[in-house]
Amino acid sequence: VAEGGAVGGHREVHPERRPDAGGQSMREYAQGLRGLLKNRLLILLAVSSAFRSMTQTTLLTFLPVFLAYEMRYSPLWVGACMFMLQAAGFLASPLAGHLSDRMGRKRIIMSSMALSGLVLAGMAFAGRSPLFIFFIALVGFFLYAIRPVLQAWLLDATPKNMGGTSIGVLFGMQAVGSSIGALAGGVLADGYGIMSTFYFLAGVIVIANLFIFLIPAPPPGGAP
Repeated sequence: VAEGGAVGGHREVHPERRPDAGGQSMREYAQGLRGLLKNRLLILLAVSSAFRSMTQTTLLTFLPVFLAYEMRYSPLWVGACMFMLQAAGFLASPLAGHLSDRMGRKRIIMSSMALSGLVLAGMAFAGRSPLFIFFIALVGFFLYAIRPVLQAWLLDATPKNMGGTSIGVLFGMQAVGSSIGALAGGVLADGYGIMSTFYFLAGVIVIANLFIFLIPAPPPGGAP
């Protein structure tokens, strides 16, 4: 018997050391995928996230256009406003994640989406006034706060061995929503003026919130 447990020149392979230990066969993966597609919470979260991404992408597309062409801001100030939008989201994300751990995912997401809708409507009403800039920071805070909570909730609701696939489904739906939003925003801006896109976004985030509302509350002691 050679050192390390080799017998006859061949090293013994222990089951726990196999490279594929803990992996899934294609059959097991297919069964898990079918289970994911039947998961109501996953579907509702993914569709809601698609509408949220539609809001975010359309805002990032047309907000600089509005600032440059309607408010006559220089490239420097357009960049400063976009920085403010992202910086507010940077501050909001960890705070929202912490609050969702304490208060529950659904409560934080619904609150953030409702406030995002109100702020987007406020942006449309503010028009070209200086108040519009204040609303930019607010919408960044509330809109970007939702992202980590959505992903955390999705992972809470899906099997651990299908976590990557569930996130893939979420991101796929977000890509669909983003592409549709950018096109719809362009059609509205050309037909009714760029301000119409902000009314459109306020409505879209309300639709996203309706899908979260349809998710049943967890049982007492269950996952948030």
